[in-house]
Amino acid sequence: MKLSTIFMAMTVVAALSGSTAFAADEMEQCKVLKDGKSLIKEGKADCAQTGHSACTAQNKAGDLNAFINVPKGQCAKINAGDFTGVSPEIKDKIEGAK
Repeated sequence: MKLSTIFMAMTVVAALSGSTAFAADEMEQCKVLKDGKSLIKEGKADCAQTGHSACTAQNKAGDLNAFINVPKGQCAKINAGDFTGVSPEIKDKIEGAK
């Protein structure tokens, strides 16, 4: 199979998957807070400062140190309650996200 055919197939699969991949330098850590409480669902954080080396998805509900990784610029928008353009995968990690 030609390399160009493989690349085309990978592009189609990525497009159909509905998710957008971002490079690490295009992401930011986001603590989603409302009225001094974390809105990141239990077990949905990308990390929390728990003292564990592997802390992904080990947060408790309301953990103020928990954060999720979001594309740069989306954190402020999310904390303002605007979920326009936010992926379903990110919304699934946040209480009350629509």
